[in-house]
Amino acid sequence: MIQSLWQAPRRYSPLLFLLFIAVTDTIQAILTGASKRNRRKGLGCGAIALMIVGLNLGVPAARADRPFLGAYVHLPSWFQRGMDNAARHRAIIDNLDRFEQSGLNVLIPFVTTTQGQALYPSERIPGKIWSDWDPLAVIVPEAHRRGLKVYTSVCVLAAGHNRPAGILKSHPEWALRDKDGQPLGFISPANPGACRWVVSVVEEIAERYRPDGILLDYCRYPGSEAKLDPAGQAKFEAAYPADRFPPGGRAYKKAFLEYRRNTLTHLVGQISGALHSLKPAPRLAAYVWGVHEFKKTRDWGDWLSRGYLDMLNLTGYSYREQYGDKYMEVLDKRFVDAEAVFKQLDKPVEFTIGVGIDTSHGKIRAAREVEDYLQIGLRHGVQGATIFTWESLQPYLPEIKKAGYFKRFAQEVGRK
Repeated sequence: MIQSLWQAPRRYSPLLFLLFIAVTDTIQAILTGASKRNRRKGLGCGAIALMIVGLNLGVPAARADRPFLGAYVHLPSWFQRGMDNAARHRAIIDNLDRFEQSGLNVLIPFVTTTQGQALYPSERIPGKIWSDWDPLAVIVPEAHRRGLKVYTSVCVLAAGHNRPAGILKSHPEWALRDKDGQPLGFISPANPGACRWVVSVVEEIAERYRPDGILLDYCRYPGSEAKLDPAGQAKFEAAYPADRFPPGGRAYKKAFLEYRRNTLTHLVGQISGALHSLKPAPRLAAYVWGVHEFKKTRDWGDWLSRGYLDMLNLTGYSYREQYGDKYMEVLDKRFVDAEAVFKQLDKPVEFTIGVGIDTSHGKIRAAREVEDYLQIGLRHGVQGATIFTWESLQPYLPEIKKAGYFKRFAQEVGRK
């Protein structure tokens, strides 16, 4: 017990440790036959420690017993142009105070961008949003003081989308290629050097800030047609020679799809191994689209069965703009299929729904629609939910709080 307490995450209150020592000394005195006077002294210390702890319960540690209710955050939206660091610090405090009162309990800040930039002073990523400011150094401890958890979200492979940016400027050889062989703004998971770099970025974030979890976003290929980086493509073609797998043929396409799927799974395994070796180890989560991905290049069901992930955030993006009046039926079917995957797992993995307020796929138009999405998740066994994003949630938050949608969702999850 003593050893486990010494190894506890740093967010646990040192006052609890004081209480533990006092009570332990008292028990030891009793067991060793100490005098009544010394026993009373030990009990007095324990009582004082307990009172001190009680007075400090207003600064809670991040609670593990609450259902996961998080929101993605675009940090630049918290700061106005021209703010100095002191003003930025105050803006973080104000936002965290509002977040604490919202009914949500997990902050999910994006810490890298799809353009390959870092939102913290990285030693691995060349481009940074702020050269003289580290918002995570403020956000993580301040969130924990409020009993909030922090899952940092990493855009794993996106670095420019259609054209290389970020680390791909320094390492163009790591970029995936389009059908004409031109480099894309996506890092190739088939390149060993690129994979080592990706893992080092995730390790840097985990070791420096000690978040409760890390969420993998854009951990995917940009479609099914992208070619690998030159070295990765050469390795594939050596393993599947053209005389047996003619390029463009059915056997070639099947082998190429499987090869890319396996390289992505291998990368997630490397990330998982690196994070789970840390003490304390952050939880690893991933944002995914659905079981239809299994037939393409992202088999997250395999990631779950291998024990790579601790939490899966399945998109709830389904809108009238996409599917007409049947959009909720489409969403329900997506979660029926995912629920079946979870039921086959040997080890439980946290299952959450991602509710998009205003996205490139569509958007909600009334606060009550948030409840509809949450109910779909509850119907199929989710243990939590994420909101995309905190910023787009604001117009609907007062009505959501008044109606108690988040509170009711948490209660329903807690009863299961």
